[in-house]
Amino acid sequence: MPKLRRHFRDRLATLEDDVLGMGQRVLDMLSDVMAALDDRDVARADQVIRADDRVDEIFRGVQAEVLTTLALEAPVASELRVVNALIHVNLHLERVGDLCVNTALFVRQVEHLLDDPGLMAQFQEMGQHAGRVVASSLESFARRDAEAARAVAVLDDPIDRLNKGLFRRLVELAAADEERLDWAMRMVLVARYLERIGDHGVDIAEQTIFVVTGETVELASNSPP
Repeated sequence: MPKLRRHFRDRLATLEDDVLGMGQRVLDMLSDVMAALDDRDVARADQVIRADDRVDEIFRGVQAEVLTTLALEAPVASELRVVNALIHVNLHLERVGDLCVNTALFVRQVEHLLDDPGLMAQFQEMGQHAGRVVASSLESFARRDAEAARAVAVLDDPIDRLNKGLFRRLVELAAADEERLDWAMRMVLVARYLERIGDHGVDIAEQTIFVVTGETVELASNSPP
């Protein structure tokens, strides 16, 4: 391999390592914020908020390096698909970090966290599924496994079902007890954040398929709603 192309491949590998490392940080943030939500742990929520500073730093660094790579290396064919995918994956992960921060900010408002173990168990289940979707999508990207990427949409199904069920239950709680209205509406937002995290994971899986096949697809499960 010519020296210049080897140098380019090294730069591309470093970029991908940075993005995948960012993915692990974001998954840690999700795990921490769900624990903070369950335990009403304001200190842990604050840790999540601070962790996002590093995620944002990595995001900006990757974006800048991608622009430099495009300007200096002129990637072609499959290399260009990887560069394009890294831009998108980087953005999706940054958004996941922001959604974790939004949830952490809610945890800090401890007066709104009422006791409802059954409801909170559903939120924890939703968080676990969201983490599984993101982790699976990142693994499929790292392995360039298009089949595994296609399976991510099915992993997202439970998140959508839980989101709908939680919305109905929270509306019922708010209607039955006016004092719970503000809390319930905030929890509707938390469920929405988790649902969006799952969507970002699916979008990352779509980038895997694009890198491997060159096809732009929109993943959707055939499972019933």
